[in-house]
Amino acid sequence: MQASPSIAHRQRDPARPVRLPAEDDPGVCAGQLRISGQPAAVAAAIRSADPATQGRLIGQLQRQVGNETVGRLLGPREGSESGPAGLPVQRWRVALPAGTTDCEVVVNWINGNSPYRRSSGWAQTHPVFGWGGDLVYSGSGAGLTVSLANPTVNLRTEVDMPAWSPTNPAMSHAWSAMWADLRRHESRHEDIADTWKATLLDRLTSLSLPIARQADGPAAVRSAWQGWLAEHQAEQTGIDPFSALLDCSAASAGADAGEASDTAVAAGQPGDDGSAPA
Repeated sequence: MQASPSIAHRQRDPARPVRLPAEDDPGVCAGQLRISGQPAAVAAAIRSADPATQGRLIGQLQRQVGNETVGRLLGPREGSESGPAGLPVQRWRVALPAGTTDCEVVVNWINGNSPYRRSSGWAQTHPVFGWGGDLVYSGSGAGLTVSLANPTVNLRTEVDMPAWSPTNPAMSHAWSAMWADLRRHESRHEDIADTWKATLLDRLTSLSLPIARQADGPAAVRSAWQGWLAEHQAEQTGIDPFSALLDCSAASAGADAGEASDTAVAAGQPGDDGSAPA
């Protein structure tokens, strides 16, 4: 699922260069929310919000205090099996007893409680792209084009993995092996995003689009950007589905822990930078 990108464009008047402040630029998401209060009150407010608001608040809270703190704040409460359903908490905690020895129990619990269970399974890599530059218009009439001067591309990648520390030796070995396989796969998604960052910058640098009038310039660039993000997402989807094996003993057949990072549960909400969840 492709999230709506935010376009950080700065339109340039050929006769008089003007750089728009963020608050006046219709393509820039401004006014970041600051979340404060007692931890229990903040957690309760987020849990009681609708899903869309939950995702927005959690994303902002992660930027303020970090993923680990958010994981502790919104993880499963004492005495409960799981946290709020579907909350996109980074580095989410597996709330099983550390002494669990049955792989099937672990697989069934994660399949039912993973925050990404409806999309990517057990883990998710979420690259978020953004761009900037000065819109430059050349020509006139049927020959009018828009291009970019001083283009930039930024990339922020979040990798969400299940966190658990089993104490049983056989389970600890099985979990570590499965986790390593899963992490290697997520690294492939990161590599694809890194490669696309350079590709996107090259494309912005060489961009030249025909337009009917200058007012069409921002929309033309946005359309091109969205098309490129769709290409990036198609490449990410191409390496899925993927399965990592959780095998409690060398003699057991184990259980399959499916992971396919394709659509976005934790995708950027409209107004965030262009994202292509993997």
